[in-house]
Amino acid sequence: MQQKLFADSCCCAAFPCNTFNLLQSTVYECKPNGIIKVLQAYCDPNPEEEFFVCKWSTNSTTGAPMLLLAGFTGSIRVVDCNLRKVVWTAQGHGDAINDITVHPTRPSLFVTASRDHSLRLWNLETQVCVCTMVGDGAHTNEVLSVDFHASDGNKLLSAGMDHTIKMWNLQGLSSQIEASFQYDAQTAKRAFHTTTLSCPDFSTHKVHWAYVDCVRWFGDIVLSKSVHNKIFLWEPDGSSAEAKRKGYVKCHQEYSLEKAKVWFIRMSLDLKCSLMACGDVTGQVYLWDMHTLTDEPQAVLDRELPIGKGLAKVSNGNVTVRQTAVSYDASIILACCEDGTIWRWDSAATPEPSDEEPSAREEDGESSHASMQGSDEME
Repeated sequence: MQQKLFADSCCCAAFPCNTFNLLQSTVYECKPNGIIKVLQAYCDPNPEEEFFVCKWSTNSTTGAPMLLLAGFTGSIRVVDCNLRKVVWTAQGHGDAINDITVHPTRPSLFVTASRDHSLRLWNLETQVCVCTMVGDGAHTNEVLSVDFHASDGNKLLSAGMDHTIKMWNLQGLSSQIEASFQYDAQTAKRAFHTTTLSCPDFSTHKVHWAYVDCVRWFGDIVLSKSVHNKIFLWEPDGSSAEAKRKGYVKCHQEYSLEKAKVWFIRMSLDLKCSLMACGDVTGQVYLWDMHTLTDEPQAVLDRELPIGKGLAKVSNGNVTVRQTAVSYDASIILACCEDGTIWRWDSAATPEPSDEEPSAREEDGESSHASMQGSDEME
């Protein structure tokens, strides 16, 4: 079905990606001709750690790529990929961390979502916790997903096991955030005062009846996913104050997703929100053209390897695709599976490589999927 839209060995622009497997995180580069190159690997010294999430940030002074890692222990490892070492371990959550989102214009700021029912806003530059989102109006169970608005850093989405989706407005924290950037631990007489935010701007449990394991901004409206094979596109009902108070919503679109009745399967979008990708428990990846407003997927990608001029299908079995990623220009799709493999599909709209160009197997000894065995390990 529409398999011609994405192939395995087309020339595409490169972009960096990162994966995690228990206590190891591996950084790759997607190079032209379907090649996936391992750049670095980080192994955590804590044998009890299991990484659940990884996100990119940058050092505001040097511009170095900063890798944020978190998971089972509730600690956040910040790895400077230029220096190849951990530069900060942030601690504060009382349980595991399920998700991280980075501020769209101030990458020193990021928010973590935790099993301890809370969200925390951190400042990477000054290494402080700015705010904790917890209390009467906050989540009452494990927080599974969090997302900053792509252009308005005051808007934040969160969702979790309490079946609710919450919209947070951080504008009231502006003075607290600025104070966090002025804080200097070397000269300060006391620790930075972390404030608390307990009331979201909007909260609803009327979209999903089960765990909400992924939530993303789509412009100014919301994409959310649960465990009932549906992804919903919706917005709060702003027709009255009562409608907002009761959490009423206006649903614009449903997207059908087969065989995804397990939690912790994440969808992804490209930068312009033109393409959405999400996996299932059979190893397939579904793609939707977000400009068409149709619930049927534009393409369903299988796990196939290029052999000569043909494709050899790998048995999908019951391998769950937990994470997907779409490149900025939507030309590359990545999928991370429970069997430790990474799969790449390139847009067939880009030109095929010539016979003179080396194939992925010739250059790296690998096909267009890669195992979780990293190299160039950091100390």
